[in-house]
Amino acid sequence: MKAITSFNTPEVNTLSFENHSSTPSEDEATVDLSSAELTSPVDEFADSNGSSTGELELAVVAEEATSSGFLVAVMSSRAWVLVLGVLTAYAEFVFGLLTGDNVVDAIWPHAVRSLSWTMTFRDAPSTLFAVLLGLAGVVSLVRRRQLKRMENSGVRALLSYATGVCLGFISLHFLMDLFYLKGAFLLLPAAMGWILACLLVARDGLPRWRTSMDDTASPTRIAHLLGVFLAAWLVMPGVPALAGFAPSPPDAPLFGYGGPAGPFNTVEWSTPYELPAEVVDVQGDLESDVEFSVHITLPVIPSDLGVETVPLAILLHGFFYPDQSAYSTWIEHLAGKGMAVAFLQYPSDLRPAGFEDHEPAERNGQSDFLQHHYRDLAIREAMNRMSEVLIGPQRHEAINEVLGNITVDPNVLWAGGHSLGAAYTFLTLDEALERGWGQTAVVVALEAPADRPMQDHLQPDLSGLPEQTLVQIGIAEDDTSVGGCPGAHHQLMFSNVTSEQNQLIEYRSDRYGFPRLVASHYLQTDPAHDRLSDWGFYRRVDAQADFLVAQSRNDTFTSDWALSYMLEPVTLTGMGRWSDGTPVLPLSLYDSGLNNHSRFEECRGG
Repeated sequence: MKAITSFNTPEVNTLSFENHSSTPSEDEATVDLSSAELTSPVDEFADSNGSSTGELELAVVAEEATSSGFLVAVMSSRAWVLVLGVLTAYAEFVFGLLTGDNVVDAIWPHAVRSLSWTMTFRDAPSTLFAVLLGLAGVVSLVRRRQLKRMENSGVRALLSYATGVCLGFISLHFLMDLFYLKGAFLLLPAAMGWILACLLVARDGLPRWRTSMDDTASPTRIAHLLGVFLAAWLVMPGVPALAGFAPSPPDAPLFGYGGPAGPFNTVEWSTPYELPAEVVDVQGDLESDVEFSVHITLPVIPSDLGVETVPLAILLHGFFYPDQSAYSTWIEHLAGKGMAVAFLQYPSDLRPAGFEDHEPAERNGQSDFLQHHYRDLAIREAMNRMSEVLIGPQRHEAINEVLGNITVDPNVLWAGGHSLGAAYTFLTLDEALERGWGQTAVVVALEAPADRPMQDHLQPDLSGLPEQTLVQIGIAEDDTSVGGCPGAHHQLMFSNVTSEQNQLIEYRSDRYGFPRLVASHYLQTDPAHDRLSDWGFYRRVDAQADFLVAQSRNDTFTSDWALSYMLEPVTLTGMGRWSDGTPVLPLSLYDSGLNNHSRFEECRGG
């Protein structure tokens, strides 16, 4: 008869199972689990043969029993504890859904943590490797103790629970990878796979299809084997990175465009503005902790340089992302070159009458969300406040303390934003041109742009753009938030700008080495800042700023140099080389992309 081990499970006192003794006996036998004890022959067998505890526990015996016996075996093997672990991993996500969040908002906290962990792993792969080896050593010790104290069902239940939590987080990673990450994370799934393997081995030993004690391929053993295979599948892609064999992306430039922000130090100052009453009336409570403000970052320019004016930059954030710190590197690269940068916060959580029943139309890079009207009011009020404290004759004393006699010249204008903020750049441009700004030179920077407003009263008049206008619209190959179609449609809005200076630029994903370079919706933000950002985005930000600063100082040499840098395809699209000499996939540059390139065929007519 098969060896039987008791775990003194209080919920189950007896178990019926088939008799496999070579000597004919009764068809069934009943064993009292409450009094069964581990015998020394079992200990000796386990120690000498290295069999897993799972092969000796009640679940293995019950796998060939009746359906009721199988249910008892599942319970005794702590499968319910494993399920509880999976549910624990999903608890935050489910709670968000139950409290009214949509899927994206509900999973967002977990996505942010995942990004933070993977960035930490990227910076120290050797440390991660050492930690994982240490974990394997701990598992070995736990496994030995388990073989000697197989009656310790509490430890086994804890391991089952931890395995469930790990499986839950792995499944969440798969979901995020499918809809957002697109293979960008390598070490995080590898670490989760290693942890899963350690938990499975600690609980049930090395996977075995059959053993000398049981020649059946039981469901429990099959599940254990599949779990170990899943863990190995997760770990294997990360092995070259952990071992240091995978090619690394090019370092960020040490100087020049894409290098550290500068040459000037910067100072930040903020001032709140009063939301129009019409906007306040429709505000939700999700942003109740936000004091909507104009955040101004100024360069500290020595007086002996003789600088008289600095250009104005207006930057807008993405939907539900009014966090200036998420765009601090972008701001520092603009201000460090010698620009006054105004980061305008606007409300996202707006609930006008009928918005729940409104079915928005979305076509040709436009949408008619009811909230557009109210955000337009807020953005224009923010621009009023910005003009008052930064540009007007009675500008704020905090500005005078930094700039002294230097004036901010809105005729040399940078206007841009990220995601929904890029779409609303059309609103800031319209307002700026109405005020008579942007008469000398303008750079329009739309990064990962969403649909712009469709309403008639929100259509911009861009006829006042000067000859010295450069439009750069950045879209990402693996942008799962807004895609590339809005940007392709927005390019058509600048028909009065020469085609050479009306650029649609696509960041391409390159998964050749480690870290993988994946062109996501967020590569312009600080949390997702990587080498793809340095080479594909911040080099252009530096060149844009250099162009406008030179324009404000009548420095035609520097202005022409910066502009030619952005107009020359080789310098604009080149992305450096991996450490083994392989070129990183270059940026793609499209002239009238919607009309001339099959890449945007699906965007036409909708």
